[in-house]
Amino acid sequence: MRRSPPYRSDSPVKLLILAGTVGIGIGGCAGDDSGSTTSSTSATTATTASTGTSSGGETSSSGVTASTSTSTTDDPTSTTTDATTTGTTGTTTTTTTMGTTTTMGTTTTMGTTTGGLCLDELPNPAGDMAILAEEYVGTYVPYDLGAVPKEGGGLLPRLGGLVISPEDPDIMLIIGPSEVPEAELHQIMVERGPCGHIVGFAGTATKVLTAPYLDLMSNGPKGLVFISHYPTKQLSQHIPGTMELVDSVDLAPLAANHSPGGLNFVPPGYADAGMLRVMGFPTDHVDPGGWYRSTITYDQDHYTIGPLTKTADISYGPGGFAYIPAGSPLFPKQRIMVTEWLSDPRGVSSYEVDDEGDPKAETRKPFFESFVKPWGSYFEPETGDYMFLQWEAQPDHIFIVQGFVPPPPIPG
Repeated sequence: MRRSPPYRSDSPVKLLILAGTVGIGIGGCAGDDSGSTTSSTSATTATTASTGTSSGGETSSSGVTASTSTSTTDDPTSTTTDATTTGTTGTTTTTTTMGTTTTMGTTTTMGTTTGGLCLDELPNPAGDMAILAEEYVGTYVPYDLGAVPKEGGGLLPRLGGLVISPEDPDIMLIIGPSEVPEAELHQIMVERGPCGHIVGFAGTATKVLTAPYLDLMSNGPKGLVFISHYPTKQLSQHIPGTMELVDSVDLAPLAANHSPGGLNFVPPGYADAGMLRVMGFPTDHVDPGGWYRSTITYDQDHYTIGPLTKTADISYGPGGFAYIPAGSPLFPKQRIMVTEWLSDPRGVSSYEVDDEGDPKAETRKPFFESFVKPWGSYFEPETGDYMFLQWEAQPDHIFIVQGFVPPPPIPG
């Protein structure tokens, strides 16, 4: 077990929306102190996100065909909005009388529109397994996606990294078991709800390849997937759709007691956009871990990895990390999300980054105050959902958090 070196150890507003026949009740939108909302829709992933203020005027927005009627009351003044749809691909025209009309977010069949985002409700909340910091409750919604069913029966053990295939948004690549001499990379189809969020698995996980000590993963430039090996200080690349690794290199410049955990790429907007960052996990469980920078150069079918340079010490046993998509609620500055294996209790925290895309250790802020055996860190490209998993929880589960915005494309 990694957890024993060299492994990781063990005022009230009532809003009524009517259209179609499906009804959903939710206890107020994000930011409301009280009130109730009843929602019923007959739409398929609308994409309206406009706000209009008029008196007897019109507000138009493009979207997928939808039909909605809204009545709002919180005082003797009543505002009524009727929306009609014209065209096949959808132009929505909203006529407003006596007041202000706001059309926002995405509304879908069996979906909930909250704070401008369309959310799919999953059957299993995260519960006591993953406890959000109070600041984020009501804005972000965590769910337990469950264990990963394996072809031939059983469940994938010792989960490592996961990514969504750049070739197909309905295919998840996931490692299990990880950190063993014959670690395995699998793929499994995922099911998405009306709002596009992952809500479950379709079928079972099938093996793609076997390689020593596979651990965490990240989507990289040009559709490649990058994979760390723990505790052997290696990094590999994989072309989705193939059954082999195209390149494996030693990361010798890592500190003597570090082996790669998480890895990711600097987002757009930075001078070093698209360059590689690696988190070194302390194999002897003696903090701190390390943050490393590297350049990458494309060479035919893979990237050449430049020398690693350590630029920061990161404590609490940092594992997987990912850049939080810019524009996500309650994150006005660019931060990274990091799973922590050596904090007490274990949890997930964020760090503000500097102008080079590197974390400032003094800005650590808990996102999950506690989490049972967290590992991995990934923002799903279609919806921005934050995905991470357990390691050696027996069985290991995947968790998913809705409320983030989608990440930008990876530079390069």
